[in-house]
Amino acid sequence: MDRAYDDDHTARTEDRYRFAQFAARLFFLALVTRAACDPIFDALKSVTGEGMGLGAMVNGLMTIIAACYVLRRPGAIIPVVAPIWAPFLLIAAVSVTFAPSFSHAIRLCLVQFSYCAVFAVPFYLVRSRHALRQSLFAILWSSVVPACWGMFQIAVPSARFEDDASRIHATFSHPNIFAFYLTLVISTILYMQKSMAIRTSPVLRVYLWLYMLVLTTLLVYTKTRSAWGGMLMVFCLYGLFFQRRYLFYALLVPAVLLLDADVRARLADLGSNNDTPIDGNVNSYTWRVILWTAGLNWMDGSHQILGYGLDSFKIHSAKFFPLEGRDTWDPHNVYVQLLFETGVAGLVSYLWLFSGLLYRLGKFFKHDPPGIIILIAMTLCYLVTSWTDNMLYYLSFNWYFWFLMGAVCAAYRRRHDQV
Repeated sequence: MDRAYDDDHTARTEDRYRFAQFAARLFFLALVTRAACDPIFDALKSVTGEGMGLGAMVNGLMTIIAACYVLRRPGAIIPVVAPIWAPFLLIAAVSVTFAPSFSHAIRLCLVQFSYCAVFAVPFYLVRSRHALRQSLFAILWSSVVPACWGMFQIAVPSARFEDDASRIHATFSHPNIFAFYLTLVISTILYMQKSMAIRTSPVLRVYLWLYMLVLTTLLVYTKTRSAWGGMLMVFCLYGLFFQRRYLFYALLVPAVLLLDADVRARLADLGSNNDTPIDGNVNSYTWRVILWTAGLNWMDGSHQILGYGLDSFKIHSAKFFPLEGRDTWDPHNVYVQLLFETGVAGLVSYLWLFSGLLYRLGKFFKHDPPGIIILIAMTLCYLVTSWTDNMLYYLSFNWYFWFLMGAVCAAYRRRHDQV
């Protein structure tokens, strides 16, 4: 009887191990390839229509993998992940119920759940420095195809962004998404070079610096000003706290870039057409301010707490946006979007999420000051760029951002528990 029980217990243990191995491989396969998949998913969507596409299935798969891990060992992450993620996800789910378009709202809501999933899974997979190193290399490997395609677009202008031939977008649907993804990968390389939690050989360090130079070149060609500013902030904060020469680099690189006419024109646009009447030609930032102001002024007082429902800003924008052009517009500001769509409750819960992340990173500062400063700078970069872009929609970028944060938090937590 006891032997039969032992055999059954051993078989169940082996099944759990095989599942964990399979789920981990599937998770990393999706993660490494996701940055190159947008053209494939878009092509399939054009054939199959706007229904549940392959991209949505992959998003759902990541959430299912995370749910399976949680159900098997809930104590491993619930005390860490739930306190910071649960309020935002709960309000997002509630706002779906009264959104003007249920299909659009549920899609955006499930995307937010997938961000939580890729943050949570590393708490099961990253149990050592070696596992953290593998996770960071997964992010780097994901950038190979986009980087190669971006270099091709630099060499062949006809392959660049359709709306602006001076900008590259690689495998992403828009140059801005590619730019934010590049800032993340560049910051990841800087973290690998400076963190006390990662050991790299001298040869590998040289290759990583060279690859960073390639990615920085691609970032310039995206012509995304907010990403330029965010990347500058990461280097400035690191230089301010640790190596002062990085402050010099942070000032030298923009000075060199200003020698390029396209870069000067892109920056000069911010200083032009700021006082033009609303029926005239305005620069991109002034256009955004007009959109945000019109949307917030249009809001009814009864919707201040919970908003109009997830993904409703674009639908309602036709009723309040005064400038000519398309009928509807995305908000181009995460904070305005959340205030409009989920009310004060959603905005506060979103800020609580990032406050929780920063607090958790700060707890491990004494174990790895250089690495933690870089991670905090990356988080602040995310928050700053959220002021002028639709960050909630940028799935690929968010996957890598939240996976990176989950991996390092899991690694630091395990190390802290062992001290």
